[in-house]
Amino acid sequence: MKHVLLALSFLWIYAAQSQDTLDTEKKRFQADAHWAGFEFGTLILTTQDYNRDFGPHDYWRNEIESSSTFNINFFEYKLPIIKQYLGLTTGLGYTYNSIGLRGNYRIQHNADTVFAAQNLFQAYRTNTLDVHYISVPLLLEFATNYRQKKSFYFNAGVIASVRVASNTVQTGKYANGDRFNLDVRSRFNLLPYSLEATVRTGFSHFGLFASYNLTSLFKENKTIGVFPFRAGLSVNISLIDFD
Repeated sequence: MKHVLLALSFLWIYAAQSQDTLDTEKKRFQADAHWAGFEFGTLILTTQDYNRDFGPHDYWRNEIESSSTFNINFFEYKLPIIKQYLGLTTGLGYTYNSIGLRGNYRIQHNADTVFAAQNLFQAYRTNTLDVHYISVPLLLEFATNYRQKKSFYFNAGVIASVRVASNTVQTGKYANGDRFNLDVRSRFNLLPYSLEATVRTGFSHFGLFASYNLTSLFKENKTIGVFPFRAGLSVNISLIDFD
């Protein structure tokens, strides 16, 4: 019995040491991902043919200089495939797209359609369609180092998003000098989800990103297909601290 207990004790010690080794290796190979952080850039609406000619629906040709995109990516996880060099990255993020409408257009909609009508009597200082999403990426990522601050990276994949809010904002001044701020919250026949293809690259904590929607901004048959293209700068924040 004593020999059995002694043998079990040695087995327990060996198993514990093995587990510690596995945990150390697991931590070692849990390399930094490149998703968490902040992103900001511009947004351009295009047709399904990748151009800006919307024909009779020309009101969807957005004002690029007043359009923007902003992302807060607050969770990331990288599943290694080949050490730090290749892995699958996922996470969670919040996306805010502000689409500048031109020519004093205001979005109109009912159950069957969505369009924009021009206000010929009032000029707007600000005129945007704002859409908010919660996003989950699936990216194939290549990196040259475990640590983010020493790594060149490139990743590509898709981002799936769910719309959580949308509204239009018009601000300006009436003829008598009074200022107005009109905020209308509605679904505007927007598609409740989006799927976009994306590529991202950079070095250390800084990079570039570009994304193109594979799904239209609005529901099918409510208007012409409208596909956002987004591009800008990334500021990466490492969520893993290596010694």
